[in-house]
Amino acid sequence: MAKILVTGANGFAGQHLIKLLAPDYKIIGLINKSNLQNSNNVQYISGNILDQGFLTDLISKFQPDKIIHLAAIAPTWSPDPENIFKINLIGTLNLYQAVDNVNRQSMYIPKIVFISSAEVYGKTPNPEKITEENPFFPANYYGTSKVASDRLSYQMSQSSKLNITIVRPFNHTGPGQMKGFFVPDMASQIVEIENDQEKSELQVGNLQSIRDISDVRDIVEGYKLILEKDTEPGEAFNLCSGSGISMKDILGKLLKMAKKEIKIVEDPSRMRASEVPITVGDNSLFKERTGWEPKIPIDQTLEDTLEYWRGQHV
Repeated sequence: MAKILVTGANGFAGQHLIKLLAPDYKIIGLINKSNLQNSNNVQYISGNILDQGFLTDLISKFQPDKIIHLAAIAPTWSPDPENIFKINLIGTLNLYQAVDNVNRQSMYIPKIVFISSAEVYGKTPNPEKITEENPFFPANYYGTSKVASDRLSYQMSQSSKLNITIVRPFNHTGPGQMKGFFVPDMASQIVEIENDQEKSELQVGNLQSIRDISDVRDIVEGYKLILEKDTEPGEAFNLCSGSGISMKDILGKLLKMAKKEIKIVEDPSRMRASEVPITVGDNSLFKERTGWEPKIPIDQTLEDTLEYWRGQHV
């Protein structure tokens, strides 16, 4: 059975990915500050991605056939830019250098999938149909850190001959996503209102922005497919639905699923100065290379997310 190292295994997408991969692969899940329990085919190991020696020892010991690098500081609004760059850029560099260290000793060249982000595009031209060739104009520290690690991935695929594929997922959501992102923020508030007779108001920020939103379960299917495909080192792929939807329409769908009447109230603290008005991707290259198609409609994603939050309030 082939072995896969998943960094960020305790993250939102990481947990969905491991559930998908576990029947077919032996998983080494790298976690940080988490107490996930081992299960069939899944072994969790706690460690710091900023410790290159630890990573070198880990990779030398297990020599995974494939590596998917998910570990990152994800919130675009994080107030600690230094930590964002440490984890997202230096952590990625440490992983690649660890692989290179082992490769120099034993000719070890695993398939590596680096999970970049659509945030690299930021305020790019033609945001209604962003291709892999669009220029990068990141609008926040997270996006800038991902530009740096995205280009580092390309550079080391060429200079160090590492077999790295770059995937740029656009927005994705679903059950298990933490608060701070739009859908879980709205869903969790709706559930709070459903469970409190005195509450009837939902706090919202900007509802005009348009995003390309997929279900996290479709996104990790894409990760699995690209892990299993032969690609050229340094190739980059957008992973997205290919269509946009406004936050206003997303909220409208959630409110129709609510169990009571809810009033919308604007909250200035939820407005972000660097908000990008529209981000919609072109997924044709990824679909052509993998045969991937999104399967879960947005209404199902939203319903499942609401039910997840209802389960948290039992």
